[in-house]
Amino acid sequence: MMAKQNYVSSTWYQTSSVTGRVSAKHPNFQALPRQPLQITKKQYIEGKEEEVVTVHPRAMFISQEGWTFLAADFCQVELRLLAHLSSDPELLRIFTNPQADVFTMLASQWKGVSEGEVTSEDREHAKRIVYSVVYGAGRERLSGILGVSAEQASRFQDSFLQTYKEVHAFIQRTIQQCHKQGYVLSIMGRRRTLPNINAPDWGIRMQAERQAVNFVVQGSAADLCKMAMIRIFKLVSSSSSHSARLIAQLHDELLYEVEDSQVEQFADLVRSTMESLQHIDHLGVHLKVPLKVAVFSGKSWGSMSELNIPPMSPSLSL
Repeated sequence: MMAKQNYVSSTWYQTSSVTGRVSAKHPNFQALPRQPLQITKKQYIEGKEEEVVTVHPRAMFISQEGWTFLAADFCQVELRLLAHLSSDPELLRIFTNPQADVFTMLASQWKGVSEGEVTSEDREHAKRIVYSVVYGAGRERLSGILGVSAEQASRFQDSFLQTYKEVHAFIQRTIQQCHKQGYVLSIMGRRRTLPNINAPDWGIRMQAERQAVNFVVQGSAADLCKMAMIRIFKLVSSSSSHSARLIAQLHDELLYEVEDSQVEQFADLVRSTMESLQHIDHLGVHLKVPLKVAVFSGKSWGSMSELNIPPMSPSLSL
């Protein structure tokens, strides 16, 4: 809806998603694609060719004068949580090098080749397969995503789980615990009850098993993102020198609007706050892998560039 002239406001829901993620409607900002869309404009004049128009939905959103958009994104947060939850040594090893390309290393381990031999297709396959494990996608769905046969997709998944044996053990352990308890927990203790986990119907029971694994990983990612929102809000609201406002939460990404003069300092504050959530003492959260946050800024939501800034000195922190 139009909140005021030149502004569009979405309706945000805290509890409509079963994983605990924040969702949006009317309009759904989270559904706006990152990449430009190509729309074919039909021509009704004989002999005139169809016209292809490129539209970037995010480019229409610009910051107010004197302010800049700043986005902070948890990098590979679900894969990092999977490494933590499973304690798989090969997955954990990937995150020991903060400069490494995570999915290239993943493909290298999975394929048994050097990182230099990993093709872009190998990297993309590894990325899709690991998320199919997290989301519980079956071989038919994965085959459609990868553009391969269902049999080949099944072989990919099997070989992946054979390489990362502790991931498979984590999945089985989570399912068994849910069968016994009737619920699963996120890393911060949020509970999701799954009444169909012991259903006699195989299809319904399998769906509940997928939901159990998915909630533990995705629900934990939602916990981290919400905790980040709370901590950053407290820091900004208690500061007399900072003015920034949260515009949107996009799954693992927070989008802020910041005064131009404060962009670099606020970027470091946001990044350090989000990465510090590796350890949350009062909740007993101590992740085995570091959290990594990438920060982007721009005058338009459709043209954001990554900020590479050194950490600020403690005297400048909030």
